[in-house]
Amino acid sequence: MRERYNIDELRGFACILLVSLHVIGHNPEVGMRLEEGSLFRYAAESWSFVRMPLFTFISGLVYAFRPARHEHLPDFFNKKLRRLGVPLLVVAPLFFILQAITPGTTATPDWYEFLTIPVLPYQHYWYLQALLLIFFVVGTLDAVGWLFRPVVFTGLSAVAVVLNLTVANTLEPEVDIFSISQAAYLLPYFLLGVAFTRFHDTLSAAPIRLAVVVVLVAATLIHQAALWDLITVDIGRTSILGLLCGTTASLVLVRFMPKASLFRTIGKHSYAIFLHHMFFQAACRIVLMRLGAEDWQIFVLAVAGGCIGPMVLQRLASVNPWTRTALLGAA
Repeated sequence: MRERYNIDELRGFACILLVSLHVIGHNPEVGMRLEEGSLFRYAAESWSFVRMPLFTFISGLVYAFRPARHEHLPDFFNKKLRRLGVPLLVVAPLFFILQAITPGTTATPDWYEFLTIPVLPYQHYWYLQALLLIFFVVGTLDAVGWLFRPVVFTGLSAVAVVLNLTVANTLEPEVDIFSISQAAYLLPYFLLGVAFTRFHDTLSAAPIRLAVVVVLVAATLIHQAALWDLITVDIGRTSILGLLCGTTASLVLVRFMPKASLFRTIGKHSYAIFLHHMFFQAACRIVLMRLGAEDWQIFVLAVAGGCIGPMVLQRLASVNPWTRTALLGAA
């Protein structure tokens, strides 16, 4: 099934969405410091329900190719701790220090946060914590064989939806130990990726595919109407609208993502880009803003730098086993 879909291209597309958001910034005080009415900010908000859900959907889809097994469970956990935990303890603190000492950054961190990086959300590295929790939960349940049963899997998915709509994002960052609320936000998308691999025939039935497209179109229209202030509706990422957009968009994109060498190349370096793009896009953005470049120039060049820089870094770090593990979480 893996050869049937362009997974690397999909990863590359998800990377572009993520890097673009951090170049633009979550609000007018960070990133390119664009006003709310900016076309760039509108574009970023239009994809707000897709970025991290798509990343997580892909993670679940790929995990299901080689799920955790009871006899190899300790090895599975050790690999995930190395892959996700080591960069959390190395790359995130490095970025904190660089952000704190570099003039021209759009956010000045509190040094107290440095001590809490391993256990509390910090920047986009919260994703590593949340994904670790998901792997431990899903891996344990898979190891005992529960998630290979459609009824049990459906039940867990229903619980995940409830957690997404109720628990996710209810905790303040100061008490969100190991990003548990973010894990609750992402869990439905991870399970959907697992289901796409494990129960592919069911999700590929014609009525299901038609329903997915119809729901995606309807949810997207509602989201756009809300962004244009034509209607009043909850457009939080843990709203019903957000859940419908994220799940259906993932299912549609995985089926229709075309072959594209650019996206495929980026996708093959997706983890390095996720970990390190902030170093490179921020450097490009700061220099270009000081030079007085136009917004479109800043956006294009900073996104390119946020992708190319980590790709070069991955090549350099892979030469030495210590840097390969510390900077990429690889063996």
